[in-house]
Amino acid sequence: MVEQKGLELKNMLTNDSVVILALRNARVAYFNGKIINITAVTTLHINPPFPEAEPLTLRGKDPLLVVPFVPETIHVDGKYSRMTISSICERMSIKPETIQTTLLAVLHFVNITDKRFYYAACPLIVNGRPCKNKCTQQVDDSWYYPRCEMTMQDYNYSYLLPVKLQDATGTLWATAFDDVGIHLLHKTAKELCALENDATTIETPFLVIKRLLSHHYSFTLLVSTDTYNSESKMKGTVNKVSPVDFKAECDALLA
Repeated sequence: MVEQKGLELKNMLTNDSVVILALRNARVAYFNGKIINITAVTTLHINPPFPEAEPLTLRGKDPLLVVPFVPETIHVDGKYSRMTISSICERMSIKPETIQTTLLAVLHFVNITDKRFYYAACPLIVNGRPCKNKCTQQVDDSWYYPRCEMTMQDYNYSYLLPVKLQDATGTLWATAFDDVGIHLLHKTAKELCALENDATTIETPFLVIKRLLSHHYSFTLLVSTDTYNSESKMKGTVNKVSPVDFKAECDALLA
């Protein structure tokens, strides 16, 4: 199948031909998008002489209906490069580095199931800003703050949100910390956790998160590579998130 049909398809696609595939006994799966897997019992026809294929063939030959999708990097305001997820992954695979970019994507998933979306943080104000450094619990249930070198009974909550971003080219996991989490959820991490045991409201952390999913946002990302168990992995951090101004977005794309 790969050698015969695959070579035929490759030659047709090289010549920019319109290709219609008809499959029977194939399996549809999802991995970074929709995938059709063929098996030993799959029947595959290329440009079949079926009545159902004719309108598809005509559609494919109409230049007004065929718009090739090219995931390119563009520049907005001359400050950050606008990149797609596929172009970020491709660039990091060729040359591991730290890049800062903006990404127009859908908030696809926020993982709060394992209770690791927050951490115990220092509540003190340092240089006019909350410290927010991680603290450790002691044997006597007190909390030690390494940065401030203090032990206290009180602590604060700070966001450590694992978010899954998706655009037309793929998906990307990133981490959103406290400032971004508060801006996105309009609640502090402590307020979000308190909803779980609040009998006076029907709100839950899950419902708060659910309202944000499947909406477009403009994310400012810092992407780098990290080594874990001798394996290099891409690590993304959300530095800023804002709603999408679709009018401005259309103007930028048209320009």
